[in-house]
Amino acid sequence: MAGKDRRRQIARERYERRLQERAQARAKARQRMTIGGSAAAVVAIVAIVLAVVLSGGNGKDAASASSPIASDSSAPSSSAPPPPPPPTHAAGCTTKPSAVASPIANFPILPAGVDPALKTEPIITIPEGSVPITLQTKDLVVGNGDTVQADDSVTMNYVGVNYVNCEEFDSSWSRNQTATFSLSGVVPGFAQGVTGMKVGSRREIIIPPSLGYGASGSGGVGPNEVLVFVVDVLATTHSSSAAPSGAPNPAPSS
Repeated sequence: MAGKDRRRQIARERYERRLQERAQARAKARQRMTIGGSAAAVVAIVAIVLAVVLSGGNGKDAASASSPIASDSSAPSSSAPPPPPPPTHAAGCTTKPSAVASPIANFPILPAGVDPALKTEPIITIPEGSVPITLQTKDLVVGNGDTVQADDSVTMNYVGVNYVNCEEFDSSWSRNQTATFSLSGVVPGFAQGVTGMKVGSRREIIIPPSLGYGASGSGGVGPNEVLVFVVDVLATTHSSSAAPSGAPNPAPSS
């Protein structure tokens, strides 16, 4: 009997050890699952935070790109090169006639009594030497029509070129169509140069960057360019007038 009791005790101890080992194994498994779940939760939280931050940054970029106010008011990048200084010397040049895609017969139609010279696109010659740093005007043809006032809307032909190389950046002659616009909507140098002209006049206007498009430029005008316009005034409308004074007949259609 003593031998049987001993064997039963040994068997019971083995069974209890197995139960204890299984309990320890289950505890370790639960611990691993808890640690793994916590790590996954941390990873998920970090991923969510990153997604929110990145999406918020992209939203700001998109708003800036679509908002002209933001793009106009934003400071220039510190990595952007500074604009070139205004030119000080011109080698001398002469313009070529504007390239006309679809010429229109008898363009432009001039008001009665206007010098026939305004029928032909002007050729601009820039002398060699120092570049003007202030607004310059020179009358090439003096008309006898109504006088342009500072707040007028004017109808004109014009050609605009770079003072240094005579490269054309805009011209009504190239479009075979006169332009009509308010002097309140143009760069200061152009408005100042046209004010005081009489209908039927042609004037050369040299505009420094400070009265033109400045250090930023615009469209075909580069930073700090000195500009030259030759302008033919064909009609003007005062702010209190119902119709332009000295308006030419409509140009024929092509």
